[in-house]
Amino acid sequence: MAAFSRQMGPPGCRKTSSGLPVILHYGKLKRVLYCCPEIFTMRQQDINDTVRLLKEKCLFTVQQVTRILHSCPSVLREDLGQLEYKFQYAYFRMGIKHPDIVKSEYLQYSLTKIKQRHIYLERLGRYQTPDKKGQTQIPNPLLKDILRVSEAEFLARTACTSVEEFQVFKKLLAREEEESESSTSDD
Repeated sequence: MAAFSRQMGPPGCRKTSSGLPVILHYGKLKRVLYCCPEIFTMRQQDINDTVRLLKEKCLFTVQQVTRILHSCPSVLREDLGQLEYKFQYAYFRMGIKHPDIVKSEYLQYSLTKIKQRHIYLERLGRYQTPDKKGQTQIPNPLLKDILRVSEAEFLARTACTSVEEFQVFKKLLAREEEESESSTSDD
């Protein structure tokens, strides 16, 4: 055992490495490392910029930012402009409040998936952006039923449509977005 201890290096290393199983046991660090192993090589400034964006521009509380970083560590890799736009889409376009964004782990999903499913439900009449008082004329499906399920489950339980219909919709939506981008760049 003494030979093993000498191989581990300075006493500080032993303390750190012996503390890791305790931290990993709780799953938070384990998930962060699994989802975003490059966190060890990221510049501290990049991490700070992401945290600042979430706190100052998106107005999440410190506790909410901590939960986001534990549950959606991939936000650390995201372009800050894209991350802010994704938040704004949820908050302003979908009418989702901060606690629901955090609880549903919304920020881990691609903007493409979010928009496809949200706009599809909207056009089917199954989702409505809440008014200024947070009211809708129809009950909106829960965010977890939109995003945290497979495509098959989303179509069967939430959208109540076929795979073929959704595939056609996705192609049409992609074409709409291309046309919108080209008309914006022409201006």
